Amino acid sequence: MINRIKSLVKKYESKILEADENIKTLLNNPTIIPEHTDINKELDKLLEVKSSNFGKLQHIASYLPKEEKKDGK
Repeated sequence: MINRIKSLVKKYESKILEADENIKTLLNNPTIIPEHTDINKELDKLLEVKSSNFGKLQHIASYLPKEEKKDGK
């Protein structure tokens, strides 16, 4: 079960990073996409990807077992 959860965590983190890099690219170089494309619409889609995966990441983290402190407390 732990490996499945860790796999999902990496998946969500990856999608967040990918969306973040794409947002930065669009904001720093808006000419990278064709003129007919609505940049705000594309940015909104990427922000939705980040938001969705961040929420999933928070939820899946709640299923990870709590780590015990080394001093036994």
